[in-house]
Amino acid sequence: MMIHHEARRALARMEDRLRETRHNLYELERFLRDRAEAETISSRPKKRRYNRRMTNWAGADEQAYCQFLARLTDSAAADLDRLRGKVERQDAAIEALREKYRVNAERPIFSHL
Repeated sequence: MMIHHEARRALARMEDRLRETRHNLYELERFLRDRAEAETISSRPKKRRYNRRMTNWAGADEQAYCQFLARLTDSAAADLDRLRGKVERQDAAIEALREKYRVNAERPIFSHL
């Protein structure tokens, strides 16, 4: 059985690992979105330029983007599922340890930055 400060130290390590896993998941999702956008732009060249304030993105571009994103997401589904499952398991383990040792301190908030 752990004493209170050991439990808090273990929780801090677990929260750090959870933050890293969430960051990896976020980076993978961001990479897929960026790649889909790049493929959309390269596959659909623009015929004309508009004013700087107007967008060149049309409805057909949005459809192409969604198709590219779906294809990329399907190809990376195993990695996405693995990371999402890992996040769920880590989160459940942290909650179980917090409950067992009655740690009431606030959990850190994950930010993508």
